[in-house]
Amino acid sequence: MPFAWLLTVVAWAGIVIGTLVGEIGTFSSPVGAAGAGLLSGIAIFWVMPEVAGGIGWMPALLLALAACFAMLGLDRVLAHSHHTPVRRVIGPLLAAAAVHSFLDGWSVRMFSGTSLAHVAVPLGLALHKLPEGLALGWISRKSFSSNATAIAAASSAELATLLGALLEPHANQSGFVQFGIWWTSLVLAVIAGSFLFIGCHALLPDWKRPRVLLPFFAALAVVGILKR
Repeated sequence: MPFAWLLTVVAWAGIVIGTLVGEIGTFSSPVGAAGAGLLSGIAIFWVMPEVAGGIGWMPALLLALAACFAMLGLDRVLAHSHHTPVRRVIGPLLAAAAVHSFLDGWSVRMFSGTSLAHVAVPLGLALHKLPEGLALGWISRKSFSSNATAIAAASSAELATLLGALLEPHANQSGFVQFGIWWTSLVLAVIAGSFLFIGCHALLPDWKRPRVLLPFFAALAVVGILKR
């Protein structure tokens, strides 16, 4: 839970900054890319081999890709259905942020007992949470009539991080009793897919820009080297 609280506080700080001064793109893009690289590396070098060890590589890849594309679809439908942030789309946007936050909290709690992931997952999520908070605060301010309302609305979505971390131990224990190794494999595959989604989300808009590519692949390489 301490890491879940840390992630939530980081996101809240980004929301306040984004609401008051706007999205700081020159700062947030490289930071977000570094976090996305760490999480993508965890998915590729750490999580996927563990899932494949339980159910085989083909089911593992299919489950992770399905989760990744499902989140890309959800993000496209809810968070980017309009280019102009207005009140009528802020509800779906906050809903999408809550879903992502829930998985962030679940992930950081699930990996709390492993060596490399215990450090890399919270770090990657924290680097991802700050730009996310900046953008969410900035968009919320455009959609609500006051700073206080915008901050309260955006911050409430980030509370799902704590909910995910709180439910993870109980849900995992019950799920494993009912479904055995397939439950653990499914959860890990969904987490891997969500980490890959964050990587895609960071790269797709700016894939030609060195300030995004360099920190992403540098962080990805660091995880790959440490995992060897």
